[in-house]
Amino acid sequence: MVSRRGSTQRRNLPCIRRSLPLPHASNEVTAMKNAYLSSILGAGFALLAALSNGTVGVLSRSAFSEGLDPTAVAFWRCGIALSLLSIVILLRSGGLARLLAAFTGSWKIAVCSTLGIFTLYHFETQAFAYAPIPLVAILVFTGGLGAIALDILILKERVTTRKAFAMTIVFLGGYFLIAGDGMMAGSIIGISLALIAGLGYASFIFAWKFFKLRSTLETFWWFLAYGFAMLAVPYAWSGAPIPSGNTFPALLALGIIPSFCGFYCTILALQHIEAYKTQVIESSEPFFSALFAAVFFGEWLTGPGMLAALAIIVGALITSVPERGAISIQVRPIGEGD
Repeated sequence: MVSRRGSTQRRNLPCIRRSLPLPHASNEVTAMKNAYLSSILGAGFALLAALSNGTVGVLSRSAFSEGLDPTAVAFWRCGIALSLLSIVILLRSGGLARLLAAFTGSWKIAVCSTLGIFTLYHFETQAFAYAPIPLVAILVFTGGLGAIALDILILKERVTTRKAFAMTIVFLGGYFLIAGDGMMAGSIIGISLALIAGLGYASFIFAWKFFKLRSTLETFWWFLAYGFAMLAVPYAWSGAPIPSGNTFPALLALGIIPSFCGFYCTILALQHIEAYKTQVIESSEPFFSALFAAVFFGEWLTGPGMLAALAIIVGALITSVPERGAISIQVRPIGEGD
């Protein structure tokens, strides 16, 4: 009888096990929840980055209205962001050691800084003094998509039908935007400066990819430091004007919001979602630039100008979404060792 009861218990045991929740099923549910929350966080950080970067035009124009020239605005904007980042790095455990270690081979960062800080900051800020904010924002954004052309010409990336279509849309959108709103604004100088800034931005994106640099706080510090040193040259050439107390709020906002938070939020977004998703969301930056310009300065694009700008943004969205078979690459977490 004992053996029969034991046999019965053994036969019923599998049924009892099936009625209990399986550990691996619970882990899968938890992982799905974490992945969902991570994607929400990533999208939020990317949107915050676009929102932050969209404030550059109105904040720069505010500094101009207080008597600062564009060279001073670009110089102090970068300097304030560098100071804030220095504090953040020094407060982190081992931050100084990682910062010094990142100096090795930093000539690559210097090249990227020449394009992404000096060229972008200097010429974009100059452009805001000559042309409407929405026009400058869209033209700089258009130039940024020139990174695709550099990838094709130098990295020999395959020209797909979708890439060719997107580049055609962007080119036509940029042409009609310049031919329409650009001529109406009467600022050939502003248009030229914005296109130079956009070309610098495109070259920066390409160089960062070409050198395979990592997006860490320490890399960002050297990126800003090299750019700060370069921006000091035109600032000194213009007489190195000292900002007055009235300009401090606008300069502080420029250093914190677009210069520091914009880049930092992009890094945080890349820790949670794929790079292409980050690019798609951050393609909304020109929209925020135009919105802020309309609210604070009453500057609008014309109807055809808005259609041209929409075509440019659509082209950006098309290029940002990976094609079939493409592999999405995410950067490693901030501060993670090599």
